Amino acid sequence: MPALNQGPNTTPATSHQEKCNTLHNILYQPPPPLPDPIEPDLSRREPNELPFQDIIETEVYEALFSTNSNTSPGPSQISYTMLK
Repeated sequence: MPALNQGPNTTPATSHQEKCNTLHNILYQPPPPLPDPIEPDLSRREPNELPFQDIIETEVYEALFSTNSNTSPGPSQISYTMLK
């Protein structure tokens, strides 16, 4: 496998460990910072609000396990395989 470019002003990665580190650093970036949390007011209902439907454990299970595990993680870097 050819050497990997590690970025400007750095030498290319040539050893197995250097290549692993380079790929890890490029592919697994830290997630972006989250915005300040929004504290919803759950004590009052909004106009035209839909009623809350209870969720049962089997619905959560089916929602998680019916997803494709071969997709890349989003900004959170958490894959469906981790969630499952």
